[in-house]
Amino acid sequence: MEGKLRNAEKNSIKLEYLDISNTRLIDSINVKGDGSFRFKVFAEQPGIYILKSETGKIINLLISPGEKIKIDGDYQDFDKKYSVMGSPESEYVRQLVERLNDTRSKLKVLDAAYRETPDITEAQINEYYYRRNEVIKDQRGFSISFIVEHLSSISSIYALYQKINPEELVLNENKDIQFMKIVADTLSVKYPQSEFVSTFVKDARTAEKRYLNLIGIQKKMLQANEGLPDLVFPDSNGAKRSLSSLKGKTVLLYFWSANSNESTQLNPGFEKTYKKYKTRGFEIFAICIDQNPDNWLKLIKFDELSYINTFGSAFPDSELSHAYNVRSVPSNYLLDKAGNIIARDLYGAELEKWLDNKL
Repeated sequence: MEGKLRNAEKNSIKLEYLDISNTRLIDSINVKGDGSFRFKVFAEQPGIYILKSETGKIINLLISPGEKIKIDGDYQDFDKKYSVMGSPESEYVRQLVERLNDTRSKLKVLDAAYRETPDITEAQINEYYYRRNEVIKDQRGFSISFIVEHLSSISSIYALYQKINPEELVLNENKDIQFMKIVADTLSVKYPQSEFVSTFVKDARTAEKRYLNLIGIQKKMLQANEGLPDLVFPDSNGAKRSLSSLKGKTVLLYFWSANSNESTQLNPGFEKTYKKYKTRGFEIFAICIDQNPDNWLKLIKFDELSYINTFGSAFPDSELSHAYNVRSVPSNYLLDKAGNIIARDLYGAELEKWLDNKL
């Protein structure tokens, strides 16, 4: 691999190999005075490589054995103004990066306008979320079309893992698992010896199992009661609260335990999310499934939890435990306004992204 970078001024660049979950340094060199550079790459199978500048900007390359790659770019605008010759797959990756950068720029403009508007009205908030969702919808459409058109290309793996921001995948809906499955089925046949593809296929199979498990739970619930089995438990004041009374709202059904450190650490975050979205039709129906209510009551008071919090001492041994497939705590389901499950085990920023899209 060789190339030339304008405005490099003898800065250094690194070449790394990208696995699904980590990177491995291949080499680090200084760019010559004329901006030229050269790396020796021994690619025995297709894989994603990363050129990285001293400032952390990157160029993603999808290199196949035998390719003679030439890169032309600008060191100061390293990740945007570049071209790749001799590697068709790298060009696909460049197109994906360029399109996502355009989407991020549009969202940045929207976010800035939203933050800088004083005394923002509810109508303006709704307009902001509508426009934001439309931008993301367009990006999703582009990514899906790209994957469908390039099923036999490893660049489709890159498309599947692209993110709007560190917490938000472009393809983040449960139904998007189908694209992982299709790509995994296609590439596992075309590249049976590829370590990169094998790692992706394992990840895809795991995601598929989670999705099928969720679908199976939904099917059982529909067969049992033409919808979700109702839940009725007492809150901290002794009043009976029912899940069915919340139809028409987007609900997070949350199972937790006062004896679970992970649960107790999550509660303040749920309270923060609840206060942020409750005026838009969001509710949390929490069920503490301990045997003794004393710690439960203390924690509710200490954390000042204002969302619906009930106590279900008999729950772990009931039929409902099996119906809702609660094997451990914390655990949760996100229900739409009709009471249908649309996602499971959402926390923090991931939960809020779902709410931004659904409310």
